[in-house]
Amino acid sequence: MFTLLIIAQACSLTGGFVQTLVLSWAAAELGGGLYSLAGYMIACYLPVAVLSYPFGRWLDRRPQKGWLVASEVVLAGLSFVLWRMAERLTFPFLLGFGAVWGVVRAFQTPIYQSLPRRLAKDLSKGTALLTVVTYAARGLGPIIGGLLYQKWGAGPPFLLNFISFIPSVILLCCLKLPDPQKTKKIRLRQWLPRVGKIFLVSFLGVNYNVTFVALVKDAGLGSGSYGIALGLLGGGALIGFALKKYLPEKIFLPGMGLLNLALAFLPGIWWRGICILLYGILDFGFFSTAVFELSQKAQKEEITSVMGLYTVATVGALPVGALFWSFVSKTWGLPVALCAIGGGLILLFFIFKGDKHEKRNENF
Repeated sequence: MFTLLIIAQACSLTGGFVQTLVLSWAAAELGGGLYSLAGYMIACYLPVAVLSYPFGRWLDRRPQKGWLVASEVVLAGLSFVLWRMAERLTFPFLLGFGAVWGVVRAFQTPIYQSLPRRLAKDLSKGTALLTVVTYAARGLGPIIGGLLYQKWGAGPPFLLNFISFIPSVILLCCLKLPDPQKTKKIRLRQWLPRVGKIFLVSFLGVNYNVTFVALVKDAGLGSGSYGIALGLLGGGALIGFALKKYLPEKIFLPGMGLLNLALAFLPGIWWRGICILLYGILDFGFFSTAVFELSQKAQKEEITSVMGLYTVATVGALPVGALFWSFVSKTWGLPVALCAIGGGLILLFFIFKGDKHEKRNENF
């Protein structure tokens, strides 16, 4: 069953990141720059941040297969509409589309995040595999999307995304999910230190949707190069998956911080590409470990709620971070933004160094 899930995720996520690349680039072009990109990201991710936890609580008490398939069908329908509108895109349309997309993703994402606990025989491998599939799709999808958009415009990437949902929906229909268990009230205070840390790291370290666009535009390059940059990030995640047993957790945050500093000062596209590849390794290491620890410690009857909190922490940081780092980049320049991000990640490492939650689980 878990293999079916992974294949379904690989199909829909790859198509989804094809679409995401094009929409992000189009938002920056149609709206006039980084502020418009930040506005689009707020429209997409604010609903996810607000609704993921209450949706997770609601889903913990109900059979989830039907809702999972239904949400995938709705996303497929949205991608079809986007394909039909490809030649008539406007910035207000992108904002409205992003908001609707965000509501559906808020419903679906906690289910996906909880499924390794429900289906995988080995939780550590299951969470790592689901995470690396996400990163691999984040790497492959933007390369395809950037190249297609650069050569033929928005229509072909959106059509490809719609087609990617067909095998995904079929495979999800074949899944067998366990019946829900009687739920108890989740103790929010128990999870706040962990999800708070994840939020801070996401606020600083996961805003490459803004910084990478700025890096590419400052270099005078196009959407294809932006796709390749995100592809290197996904490639780094694949390397991180292969090396996960040999990556000490204490290098994740300071390493991510130093690489942001390097991106601020290193000249040349090749050196920056190497930094992005290495960043993908460490980024994967941090978030796959975080997902594993949350999944391991949560009770089965509350797992979707806990994954809803994880989604709030990671996705909720995106609109806030996008707006803030767009402002910093436009006001003081991209190097200042990258230095602030890098310094912040290094500072977080020292703040959390003595945290009792920082010790790595040896089963990972």
